[in-house]
Amino acid sequence: MNELKVKQALHKIFNLEEKGCHLTLHHSQSVLASKGAKRAHLISKEHAENVTVVACVSVSGQAIPPIIIFKGLRNLDTFNDNLPPGSVVEMSVKGSMTKELFLKWIHYFAKSKTPSTVLLILDGASCHMDIGVFDLAKMYQISILCLPSKTTHELQPLDKAVFRSFEHFWESELLKYWEQNPSVTEWVTGIEHTKWVQIHWNILLRPISYS
Repeated sequence: MNELKVKQALHKIFNLEEKGCHLTLHHSQSVLASKGAKRAHLISKEHAENVTVVACVSVSGQAIPPIIIFKGLRNLDTFNDNLPPGSVVEMSVKGSMTKELFLKWIHYFAKSKTPSTVLLILDGASCHMDIGVFDLAKMYQISILCLPSKTTHELQPLDKAVFRSFEHFWESELLKYWEQNPSVTEWVTGIEHTKWVQIHWNILLRPISYS
């Protein structure tokens, strides 16, 4: 950090985190049952559909508008409804980050950062560890710091400060959705997902200090 001259420039240190959001419940959930009935559970599908929220926040609290990655090939206009201003919707086969999407994200991030060198802290996922990524980052004066494997759950500020509460909020909304729509047999819609992201995004917009 001293070499990059960003140690005291908190607006130049960013943390990137990707949160996979299932469209079925992560855990078994108890639900109300008739009197005398045994404990009941809301049963989710065995193989959960996934949507990824890509967040990036500086140590000074600047939140870059998120990228939402849906599973599929067709980007529907409705996916953009209700999202925070400036958000971007992308598509991938599995609804998760890929090398190609991460290269697009670097271009996207470069438009929001300061003109000088910034430090970007992220995990060592394979889609991040590509020579094309590092070459593009260098062109945009972005220095990348990859956290050691098996340490990100403790060292990722967004994971500990934001996404942990986001997961509780998400599962609460998911449970309410399935209880209010018992006849629905498909996944939660993209429209519902973007509503929930918008509601909870205010957490990232509050001033946050990771120092």
